[in-house]
Amino acid sequence: MKKIYLAIAIALSTLTANGNVINGFHSNRPAMKWEEYLVSGNGTMGLMVAGNPNNEELVVNHTNLFMPIHEPLIPPSQGNNLQRIRQMLNNGEYKDASELLVKISHTDGFGKKRQSDLFVPAFQINLTSDSLATTDYRRSVDFMSGELKVEWTNKRGSFMRRSFVSRTDNIIITEIKALPKSGKSKSGKLDFKIDLQTINRFDPKRKIKFCLNDSLNIKKVEKDVTTQGIAVQVWFSAPWKGGYQGYNGLIRIKNDGGKVVVKDGNIIVKGAKNVMLLCEVAPAKDMSILPSSVFANHIDSLIVKDYDTLLKPHRQWQAEMMLRVGLDLGADSASRSLSSEELLKLGGAHPAVIEHLFSASRYNILSATGTNPPNLQGIWGATMTPPWAGDYTTNGNLPTAVSHYLQASTPELMLSLFNKLESQMDDYRLNARVLFGCKGIHIPSHIQLHGLDNQFDATWPMTFWTAGAAWYSLFYYDYYLYTQDEQFLNERAIPFMLEAVQFYEEFLTETDEKGKYVFNPSYSPENHPKNSRPQACINATMDIAVCKALLRDLIALSDKGKVDTKRAERWKQMLSMMPDYEVSEEGDFREWLWKDLQDNHEHRHASHLIGLYYRRDPEIMKSKTLQEGVVNTICRRLDYRETSSGVMAFGVSQLAFPACNLRQGELTGKMLTLAGNTYYNNNLMTTHDPHEIFNTDMSGAYPAIIMQMLAYSDEGGIELLPAIPSSWNKGKIQGMSLRGGIRLEEMEWNADMCKATLVSMKNQTIEISVSKGSSQTIKLIAGKPTSINIKR
Repeated sequence: MKKIYLAIAIALSTLTANGNVINGFHSNRPAMKWEEYLVSGNGTMGLMVAGNPNNEELVVNHTNLFMPIHEPLIPPSQGNNLQRIRQMLNNGEYKDASELLVKISHTDGFGKKRQSDLFVPAFQINLTSDSLATTDYRRSVDFMSGELKVEWTNKRGSFMRRSFVSRTDNIIITEIKALPKSGKSKSGKLDFKIDLQTINRFDPKRKIKFCLNDSLNIKKVEKDVTTQGIAVQVWFSAPWKGGYQGYNGLIRIKNDGGKVVVKDGNIIVKGAKNVMLLCEVAPAKDMSILPSSVFANHIDSLIVKDYDTLLKPHRQWQAEMMLRVGLDLGADSASRSLSSEELLKLGGAHPAVIEHLFSASRYNILSATGTNPPNLQGIWGATMTPPWAGDYTTNGNLPTAVSHYLQASTPELMLSLFNKLESQMDDYRLNARVLFGCKGIHIPSHIQLHGLDNQFDATWPMTFWTAGAAWYSLFYYDYYLYTQDEQFLNERAIPFMLEAVQFYEEFLTETDEKGKYVFNPSYSPENHPKNSRPQACINATMDIAVCKALLRDLIALSDKGKVDTKRAERWKQMLSMMPDYEVSEEGDFREWLWKDLQDNHEHRHASHLIGLYYRRDPEIMKSKTLQEGVVNTICRRLDYRETSSGVMAFGVSQLAFPACNLRQGELTGKMLTLAGNTYYNNNLMTTHDPHEIFNTDMSGAYPAIIMQMLAYSDEGGIELLPAIPSSWNKGKIQGMSLRGGIRLEEMEWNADMCKATLVSMKNQTIEISVSKGSSQTIKLIAGKPTSINIKR
């Protein structure tokens, strides 16, 4: 597989040379708030750079740096009271059922509501110099290397700071450099102060009331400052057994010319030509081991090298990943060269904006993926009170963040998600047993360094949500469909899917008067019916839809001889007993398939449309009425978003994905424009609310939406250009992956024709079509490019 993706990168190198792949961007001013800092990361450590010439702030992050607040507990004994809860819900006592859950938790020792541990920054490195007036300012990000640059001129000369986080060496590297003056060999000198501080920045809108003390659970900080650098240790106030007790950090300094001294606990650099800083940070379970013992040998072996030598291997890795897929919508070169501030003013429908945001979003997610998948903030943050604790919110945010990995020909990035899930399987088994009395696995709405279901209250009864394991099973099976990796299928996908279905085999015990299963309890993430304020419910469509998809996928695997055919007979029976989708009297796709529970469109989620997020649910695709109901729902939710505050960017993707799969090009284009106009700051990082709350969800969704607009694939069939708006009258994409082990090596289209070149991993015959156009059957030979021309 690696060879195939390398071939893509080689093919795309020509495209890059022609300037049609966006390699980065520049900004014409420093950040005005930390949410505008430039970002770089290697999937383990993250770096944020403000871009101030005279008072620079470098914020250092680590993917596992969650400050402990609550020790993990066994979930409340909901399972022992499940029949009572079910009876209450059957009686319509939704509020009472939620409150009973809380009473049970109090009896079990939970006390007040438990929030996730806080994802916090490690520290901030401040670089302070004289406040001289500057000209020729520029800050920039190179997507091909993850390199962040800040350049400026003052009366003392021209200067540059550049930083990146190395994948190959797992180190944060910053170089501060005095540049030769124009037309002269003589350059300026570097005079500045280096100090390190733990972050004391708080979000006044998000007061954390559950911290144990005024210092937000930091017990002690110790720094050792020498002319060689700074070592720091930070102890948590409330570590839990088996978790991290604190964290260590180490910075090494190397100067070319001038001198380095220590004064008042700070490092002073005077008269240097060049200074390089190497930094490393990691949480620790044993704080008796000093940072010098943890990091020094590693850093000291690297600091003897120069910046460009350290950058080269990392850049090769980064560029190869970024170049696997490229988008060209024919934007003019002048628009492509604008600053990010100028670019965003063009509006979200402009080709140059779409091209930039496609690449920037992929860069953001790539940089945040490695040890773990991206959390709510990816791998970054500069506040001690991160929104929603900065955890992994599994009922919407996390699936959105990872949604383009497979299409973008970067399947190895998806392994970070699977690794995370599989590291917590024992917790998921415990959840299923204690909360429902079932075998199998139950993934809670929030996970972090553990996977126990500890976060809920009377308003948000999230222990009633059962869709998690089935939802993530879709990604496991999709990984196989894209990669055709039989070893992964047998050793990882099928075992996970079997534990997910085992839960339903025991959980689904009730049937209604039609002989259909009753999902009780149930939960449609964070929404409540219009005629019932509690979120607790029965038969949330989301829970039902993902269970149907899981059963269909396992039956398909059985038909291929991959799983036990005897169990498949039971799965087929279960599938026949699933509640049918319904359309309300108002013509909307129902969010709750239970009695008179009414749709509530004044909400940011659209979880009930999950049957059309990725693949096309056959039950919906066979019914014109259901399809019209979905479109009506999309429009109703979109109307709400446009008239409300527009909170929660990923809610746009929950509308755009189904629109794509129902071939609604104009509607999808409208939502992509909305995303570009609303959820990107001048660092081209996405936000949760309009230009507010640093959040990576839409960075995952934006490329996925575009690629779904350009191609739909399933086993045996490909549909090209299923959902592009009429304004996209020409364009090109290269390197996109399709299900069935097929790569769309190149596709170019105009108003009349669509030309495509496909490469398959295996011999196969497929049906290929263009939406609303012609179709043909073609034979693909493994490894051999096959080109086609189809009239639109």
